[in-house]
Amino acid sequence: MKDLLNKPIGKKSGNEKYPEKTTINLLVRETGFGDPKRRIAIMVVVVILAAVFLKFLVFDRIWAAYEAEREYTEIKQQIAELQIVNKDYEKIRQEYGHYGNGYMNGEESMEQDRAAMMSVINSEILSKADIQSIQISENLAIVTIDNIKLGTVSSIVAALESQKTVSFVNVSTAGTNSDSGSSVQATLNINFKENGGKK
Repeated sequence: MKDLLNKPIGKKSGNEKYPEKTTINLLVRETGFGDPKRRIAIMVVVVILAAVFLKFLVFDRIWAAYEAEREYTEIKQQIAELQIVNKDYEKIRQEYGHYGNGYMNGEESMEQDRAAMMSVINSEILSKADIQSIQISENLAIVTIDNIKLGTVSSIVAALESQKTVSFVNVSTAGTNSDSGSSVQATLNINFKENGGKK
C-alpha cells in the first residue's frame, strides 16, 4: 500500500495492479416513504378512497338492485291479489251491465238517452201545458196534454222540432172546435234521433 501511495502519478508500468473492491455495502439510506407519519397518512387516504369506491360503486348498486327487486315482488303480489278479487268480474258485469249503457246490444245502443229526452219534454212542454201521460219506447216519446189551445200546440211542436235531438213530431188532437183559440186534448208523438244524431 505504501508503494502505491509513493508511486509517482502519471507513470504506469506493466506490473502495476489497481485496487479492486471485493465487498458490497448493502446498507442503503431509505428515502421517500421512510417517515412513519407519512406512511400512516398515505394509508388513511388509500382506505378512504377504497371505502368511497365500495360505497358508491358496489354497496349502493347492490342496495338499489335489492330495492327494485323488493318493489317488483310487492307489485307482483298486489296483482295476484287483484286477480283473486276480480275473478268473478265477468259474471258480475253481465249481471249488472243493464244498469249502464256500456253493455247494450246494437239496438239499445242506438236509443236516445232517456235523461236527454225527458229534459226536452220538460223544457218545451211542461212549462206550457198540463201533461197527462208520457210513454217512452225506443226513440219515440208519446206525450198527452190536456186543456190546451191549438195555437199553443203549434208553438210546442215548432219548439220541439228545433231541438237538435228531435227528428220530427206528429200531432193528433181531440176536440169539438177547429178554432185555434179553443182548448183541446193533444197527443204528441215525438220522434227523437238515434243516439249519435242520425235520423
